[in-house]
Amino acid sequence: MEEGMVLDLFKKNIYAVENNNYGHAIFIMKEIFPGKISKEGQDLFIKHVVETVKESLVISKKLNKTTAFAHIYLNECSLKNFSMSFFKKLSKILCNTFDDTLENLYIYTKSKTFTRIWSIARNFIDKETREKIKQIKN
Repeated sequence: MEEGMVLDLFKKNIYAVENNNYGHAIFIMKEIFPGKISKEGQDLFIKHVVETVKESLVISKKLNKTTAFAHIYLNECSLKNFSMSFFKKLSKILCNTFDDTLENLYIYTKSKTFTRIWSIARNFIDKETREKIKQIKN
């Protein structure tokens, strides 16, 4: 998949919006497979995620807030949408780039697979951030 198509896919599924006087970063993962894209594609993904989070914070700042929300939609996802090594890398970058700017992170899924993955992945996230993460079973 060429870079332009990859970026279009990311823009369609990862974006920022204003809702209830806060910025919200939206991540719809069903069409994104981080472990199956090239290193360049992964770098582009990370860059787009960072820019989206920044955009959600700009929205919040305009509304006199210092934090933003994030929403990850994992419906219709499977293990193919997840890569532990990529998750660790992305988590580290986000934690180093954004200091105490997450209001809450909502993860939408009805998957039992996610529960198993989360039991491992949560160990790579600091305790304060972990407490802000809420699983919404829908």
